[in-house]
Amino acid sequence: MFYPDDNNCQCRPNPEKKQISFIRFLNAVPNEPNISFDIYINRKLVIRHLKYEDFTEYIPARAGVHMVQVFPADNHTEQLLDIRLNLEPDKIYTAAIIGPITNVEIEVFEDKFIEGSEDYAHMRFINLSPSETSLNVLIDDTPVVYDLKFTEATDYLRLEEGKHTMLVETSDENKRVIYHPNMVLKNGNIYTAYMVGYTDGEPFIQTLIPLDGSSYIEIK
Repeated sequence: MFYPDDNNCQCRPNPEKKQISFIRFLNAVPNEPNISFDIYINRKLVIRHLKYEDFTEYIPARAGVHMVQVFPADNHTEQLLDIRLNLEPDKIYTAAIIGPITNVEIEVFEDKFIEGSEDYAHMRFINLSPSETSLNVLIDDTPVVYDLKFTEATDYLRLEEGKHTMLVETSDENKRVIYHPNMVLKNGNIYTAYMVGYTDGEPFIQTLIPLDGSSYIEIK
């Protein structure tokens, strides 16, 4: 069972619940015009109007299998997805709804805890762009990721606290598609850079860099 509150699913951890995990959802389905989603969990409408590039807050849930259905916002007859997610206890997840809209899927990534993370920042990279080309990533002009394919995730990279640059380019033509000249990271924080959008169409690719829940949620 999920534990949504009554504030349009702006949920908070409940430390009294046992055998729980936490999960948030990301709308990473590129489309023109943008499409928002309503998400049912165990037959209940839990998430309303999740906009493209938006994340929900982390939702506490009992460990185990949950039914997840995705619909276009306010259209609960045109079901886009109906799957089961198995959540393990004491874990934190990000569930990315990915496209294109003609083939909607969910990819689930565990937001991992990192021992000794207080002395550095950590970042991983996930390619959620359904474009045909894979991606390379450079941090401070140093290549750190090669040939990252659709739905692939890297391990976490340890980085110094402070300001960094991030460049993302296509692997086939080395075409620059994303550039962050002032990416500021803090020690003790764990980040994921999600690449969403198209490298050759609209909406154009960009990077979303939220904190992983493992940076601030205590579940053990």
